[in-house]
Amino acid sequence: MDWHLPYFILAGLLVALLAATLMLARAYLSLKRAHAALVAKVAQQQNDLIGLSSAAVQVDQRMLNQERRLREYEEKLASLSQQDTSYQSYRTAIEKLKGGVAPQELVSQLGLSLSEANLLAHLYAERQD
Repeated sequence: MDWHLPYFILAGLLVALLAATLMLARAYLSLKRAHAALVAKVAQQQNDLIGLSSAAVQVDQRMLNQERRLREYEEKLASLSQQDTSYQSYRTAIEKLKGGVAPQELVSQLGLSLSEANLLAHLYAERQD
């Protein structure tokens, strides 16, 4: 019977080794699936990052366009503001003409040219008729 004992031990070790191999195979397959899932997630995140980068570039372009348009509008507003100032000086000149001021006095008071002052006086005189 002594010679059967080592065979039982050897058979037990063989069964244990087989069970361990099966457990390792299952763990390997589980890790392989987890690795594939992680690779897919990394690929998805890379695609998301590419999309976000593209969107950021488009947002930057829109912002640059908006800033350009804002500068254009500011320039137009400044131009209109200057036009409004000259309009106010003409309006002041007309009011002074209504008050009886001579065109020569408008030249010295408001900085208008003599031809502008005469034109305003002529136009105002036509409106009075």
